[in-house]
Amino acid sequence: MTKIFIRDEDGCNAADTGAGIKQQQMAGIFGRSRDAGLLSTAWANPQTRLLLLHGPTGIGKTALLNKWLHSLQQKGWHDAEAVYVWSFYPPDLAHSVLDPVEEFFQHALSWFGGKEAAHSPKLLQGEVLAKLVQTHHVLLVLDGLEILQSQGGSSIGRLVDPRLNSLLECLAEHSPGLCVAVSRKPLLGNFSGKPGVKRHELEMLPVEDGVRLLRYNGVTGEDDKLREMAVDFGQNPLTLNLLGGYLAVWHQGDWRRMDQIPILLDHVDEGRQVRRLLMANAVELADTPEEALLYLLSMLYRPTRMDTLANLIEASRSWPFGWFQKKRQDSYASRIGAFGRLNKRKQYAAVLQLRQLGLVSLSGGCFCLSQWVRETYQRQLKYDWPITWKETNRRLMLFHSTLPKEPELPDISPLLATLPQPRVATKLTEAMASAAAAREISAVAETMPPAQAVPQPEEAFTASVEVPETLAAEPTMAQHPAEEPKTQVDESANQAQPLASSQPAVAKILHFPGKPVSLSRELAEVNKLLAQLEYYQKSLQMLQIRTKKFQKCVRQLDKDVQSVHYSPSRTGTDA
Repeated sequence: MTKIFIRDEDGCNAADTGAGIKQQQMAGIFGRSRDAGLLSTAWANPQTRLLLLHGPTGIGKTALLNKWLHSLQQKGWHDAEAVYVWSFYPPDLAHSVLDPVEEFFQHALSWFGGKEAAHSPKLLQGEVLAKLVQTHHVLLVLDGLEILQSQGGSSIGRLVDPRLNSLLECLAEHSPGLCVAVSRKPLLGNFSGKPGVKRHELEMLPVEDGVRLLRYNGVTGEDDKLREMAVDFGQNPLTLNLLGGYLAVWHQGDWRRMDQIPILLDHVDEGRQVRRLLMANAVELADTPEEALLYLLSMLYRPTRMDTLANLIEASRSWPFGWFQKKRQDSYASRIGAFGRLNKRKQYAAVLQLRQLGLVSLSGGCFCLSQWVRETYQRQLKYDWPITWKETNRRLMLFHSTLPKEPELPDISPLLATLPQPRVATKLTEAMASAAAAREISAVAETMPPAQAVPQPEEAFTASVEVPETLAAEPTMAQHPAEEPKTQVDESANQAQPLASSQPAVAKILHFPGKPVSLSRELAEVNKLLAQLEYYQKSLQMLQIRTKKFQKCVRQLDKDVQSVHYSPSRTGTDA
């Protein structure tokens, strides 16, 4: 039986049934048959281990993945042992306090290897997760990686977190399954040029599929006119959805009412057609509960459930005289509270209308705004209604303070317990200890003088230098290679040489032990050093911030002194 996890829009909830896939499927997905076929080919081809998928905003990357996952589910997942789909969202004040990368590794390590794997050192989490994924035929999908890419400098397009780089690099070298990494811009890294890596860019929607999408949304007219509309609006699925929703809701699908859409004369080409449609919808939605909901959702970067929205707007329902306030008043009760004062039936009716307009995505009881819609309404709330914007931020901060500082993961049955016979290697603790011992042995060998080296067979290690404390438990290891080790650390040290080879040893294991196995002293020291390093990094960041502020004050003071004590001719300025 295939074990499935698809991240729910509001947190880490597993979907182990087909209903989870149907919930993810989006209505009105046209075309993309060639792109879906490319994904299926990559999944069936054992030589393809990492597929890098990228495309601009609104092109339909997530919709394509949902369509492809639904088709895989109907075909029995093609003998996949596990399917793990994760979406990265920017942090906001209404959801988890964890960093997006930290949240991912905490859940993924627990899902694949149990609680013991989740407590591995942070610097090794990428390699540890890669080893766990490599033990099974896994389909791993990572969506939304653009928020973790560097936006400028020489490292543009690269992932800023080294753990994700290590994970993708290890999976690109060896993996019996497939990893699909999705981003807006091309993803770069040390894994880019490896043989098992394929790259694919999503192109604009074909014209005929654009016509079908407009007709699906309720637009009527001749095919030639609809083709012209699809080309004029960039053949972008998100833009065509907004266009079709606008004409269908406000003008009964009549294409001749496109003259109501304003013309923008700015110099920003990206997203111009989307901004035109958002302005046209803003005229129709002015001072309505639907506009209040859009303002509130624009402050949330992650998909949000209705109960979370109810907690955020709960206080506005109890305010007296709310109905007698001016509609154009800049206050939270007037701008945001309009949605909170509706009953449940009218609230859901407002949500459904926004969904029909294409402004809100609704899936599994969660609401989400696309990037362009969120940025537009957030900017409008900040500059047109500053008092409401500040009050909304204050309420979000109060709600954020009630969230647990370290949210607990739900009870997860690790993959190793569900599939008791993985295809590769050893337990996590033994592999980590063996890797640590191998690094220590190689470090001693590199620092050893050539004159003191004693030649030995390849399967045995020897050196005429002082052995570190961690290997002192077996002082005669080189002289007696056939002797059985007495401790777990010694056994790991003896296994270090075969683990470092190109073909890892295969051992049959059942699952991770229920109780944590005591690690070696070296891992405890590593954890201690990592904690100190994190503290020093934070201190260095604070010092840099204070230094910049001090330099700014010094420059300002120098300007003031020159303007007071020097004449205009000496300072180089005109009188």
